[in-house]
Amino acid sequence: MNPAVAEYLKLAQENIAQSQWQAAKAKFQQAITLAPDRWDIYFNLGVIFAKQHNYEEAVSSYKQAIQLKPDYDWSYNNLGEVYLRLGRIEDAVQSSIQAITINQNNARFYYNLGQALIQKRAREQAVISLRQALALQPEDPQLLWQIGSSLSSQGETTDAITSFCRAIELNPDYALPYNSLKYLPLEASQQRRLGKFYQQILRDRPQQPEALANLAELSAERGDLEQAIAYSRQAIEVKTIREYPQLAETNWQAKQNPPDFIIIGAGKSGTTSLFKYLGNHPQICLPHKKELRFFDRNFKYGYPWYLAQFPPICDRPEWLTGEASPSYFFLPHVAQRIYDFAPQTKLIVMLRNPIERAISDYYQQSGTNQASLEETILQEQDRIKQQSESQLGYGGGILTQGLYYYKIKRWMQIFPQNQFLIINSDRFFVQPSETMRQVFDFLNLPSVEEAHYLPHNKGAYPQVSSSLKQLLGDFFEPYNQKLEEYLGRKFDW
Repeated sequence: MNPAVAEYLKLAQENIAQSQWQAAKAKFQQAITLAPDRWDIYFNLGVIFAKQHNYEEAVSSYKQAIQLKPDYDWSYNNLGEVYLRLGRIEDAVQSSIQAITINQNNARFYYNLGQALIQKRAREQAVISLRQALALQPEDPQLLWQIGSSLSSQGETTDAITSFCRAIELNPDYALPYNSLKYLPLEASQQRRLGKFYQQILRDRPQQPEALANLAELSAERGDLEQAIAYSRQAIEVKTIREYPQLAETNWQAKQNPPDFIIIGAGKSGTTSLFKYLGNHPQICLPHKKELRFFDRNFKYGYPWYLAQFPPICDRPEWLTGEASPSYFFLPHVAQRIYDFAPQTKLIVMLRNPIERAISDYYQQSGTNQASLEETILQEQDRIKQQSESQLGYGGGILTQGLYYYKIKRWMQIFPQNQFLIINSDRFFVQPSETMRQVFDFLNLPSVEEAHYLPHNKGAYPQVSSSLKQLLGDFFEPYNQKLEEYLGRKFDW
């Protein structure tokens, strides 16, 4: 190997190890000028371009790598991943199939094929591919969680449970599969299975907070509220002390107050990211679960159950707590219930461009949607035409959720306007640090700056045609104008 090429490659790998993608890209490009026939350099450039979200350049690099070395399976796999990002679904499917043709023993290839088939709406084929991935890789907790998530989105609850539980067995402190299990719709037999599973985990790790929290949920669903509250209190105490060891000597029997803030929506507008960032503040302690949904689905459990989800330490004025349940924004009874219980609670609303919000919402539900995006839009538009203004204040459809004016107006008829912080999610995505300063100021907390604001729960979906986006834009325009006039501010959607 040319010594200069070897030096460039060495330096590029050092840059990659430090996530210095731009510097690594420059080194690889310099190496290519000296060795234009090295397929591995083009492959690594493809990886860099994908990391930087320069997907068209990544496609070009991977294709060049394939031309120089057509039997390298990962080039096809990575090309398929990039095609999926670009919304080129059929190309993604074919690239994944080509990777599998070369190597039939790589679980990641079957997983990626499954993701492409989900987007293609080939549900049965997707499930087959995901099951093949599960059979090939039963020892990788992260991949098992990813497979379980995809299976659950396709309604394959039993297989999803198997995948999540195996991930936990391999790493009992891996929080993501516990969290995913909380949101699965469970039959009675599945509840019993998971109850025994969590008890088994707790026999070896009696202070495992995620297992305790999940057992609390199962106990509540079975109607054993006393046991549910006991598990919840134990779980939140363990979690909080792990995060703040100095609180170990706190009196955890203190009387609790309502949460200081609630993120009430809207869905697919960055609420998960905001909730995570708030949890990084040294004066905020959060519950185990983001979406408690107490004031709609779980209201029957009563206030003692709700308060048991929060650490009592937050009764001290220097500590705050809160939750985030985007369903609150559009469901009936919620606003009045919150006001009756917690009239001083501060409310945070995140509003995303309703066009992008609708598209993201549709593809998040891709496992349950039978109609195409365009069909879903046209069907919901017809329903909306038949609804009164008061009816438009409710409803969780992909379009109805984006009729923000009616939701905001309904909430502000109950709570005073100064208890709301309304965030433009599109600016939050671009300038998270600036938005977080506004949030901390709203909560009367000192600002805390994070080194990196990583997005959470960010979905990937195919590109949508400009004509379909124009259809959505024309539909939402009058409603956006109503919102801007009502709030006296521009959103630039």
